[in-house]
Amino acid sequence: MDIKYVNERTIYETIVGSRLYGIHNENSDYDKAGVMIPDKSYFYGFKRFEQFQGFEEDKVIYDIRKAIQLISDNNPNMLDLLHDNEKCIIKITPMWEKVIDNKDLFISKRCRFTYSGYSIAQLKRIKTHRKYLLNPPTKEPKRADFNLKDYSIFPSSQLKTVFHSVIDIVSEDKKPMFLDELDSIYRNYVSPIMTKYINSNQHQLAMEYLQLGVKSQSNSFMFLQSYLKDEYFEEAKKELDYFCKLQEWKQYLEWKKGRNKDRSVLEEKYGYDCKHAAHLVRLLRMGKEILLTGKINVDRINIDAEELKFIRKGGWKFEELEEYANSMDKLLEELYNNSALQKSPQIEKIGKLCEEIVETQLKI
Repeated sequence: MDIKYVNERTIYETIVGSRLYGIHNENSDYDKAGVMIPDKSYFYGFKRFEQFQGFEEDKVIYDIRKAIQLISDNNPNMLDLLHDNEKCIIKITPMWEKVIDNKDLFISKRCRFTYSGYSIAQLKRIKTHRKYLLNPPTKEPKRADFNLKDYSIFPSSQLKTVFHSVIDIVSEDKKPMFLDELDSIYRNYVSPIMTKYINSNQHQLAMEYLQLGVKSQSNSFMFLQSYLKDEYFEEAKKELDYFCKLQEWKQYLEWKKGRNKDRSVLEEKYGYDCKHAAHLVRLLRMGKEILLTGKINVDRINIDAEELKFIRKGGWKFEELEEYANSMDKLLEELYNNSALQKSPQIEKIGKLCEEIVETQLKI
């Protein structure tokens, strides 16, 4: 699939990110996103793709099925694609206009969890980076530091089981990072191997069997705890501690390597990532607005753009941001309970809408 093909079959393209929200500065990138409908070989044959990013600019074009699925999930970044801010739209066809006209099929109370979820993830990222700023790790952890042998006594196939069996040992602030890293092993290593060696129509089934096997191993391991020697559990605890510290070190190096020069100056000055903070506040407020009105207010210029820019420049203290995020999360829960929005998107109607659009486009 080449760029020319993608551009020809793109039914919608728009500027996204801070420029869409009206909270950008002179150094902000021009991020773009869009939707395309590939030819019939991607629907009836063996060809598959979900998104294309092979551009020389920051742009991603989604397969319409992937886009519709993510919008149905009330993914905040994807709900942005339902906006009608003409100054940011680069290309739009009647096919995507039909999706925008039916936006009420997608918007649901599910946004309470996606918008707050994204914002809480932002807050956790801010806290992690703040820790790197205030108390950075000084050296790469070694197995010997944890009184571990050079090689684990646990077979690699059982490590995930071992880690799951001792998850309660992980401190609450590290659990999200621990589980994310654990899942990344499957996502980055196990799943690609499955895809490479197993037919695509059997891939999902194989993954399900694998997950069942892991759960069975975990349950068996937990059941046998009372029969295993204590030193095995002590060893598991040490493996877990080493694993967490090693991942923390790797993430620290990645963060240090990828830091934006201008943003790092603000981080050093204010002790946290102010850009992330501005987006955190925006997400919470947009989630609130959707629950109250059902509207997706992406253009913040006449709403709170100036305040968001103020936050982006370090206008709020970290403690103020943290308190605001916690109070807004509680408010969103109250609004969720009283919102007039539908509880879930209208999946059947959305599916038919997608079918109609694809069938019409394939005839052109």
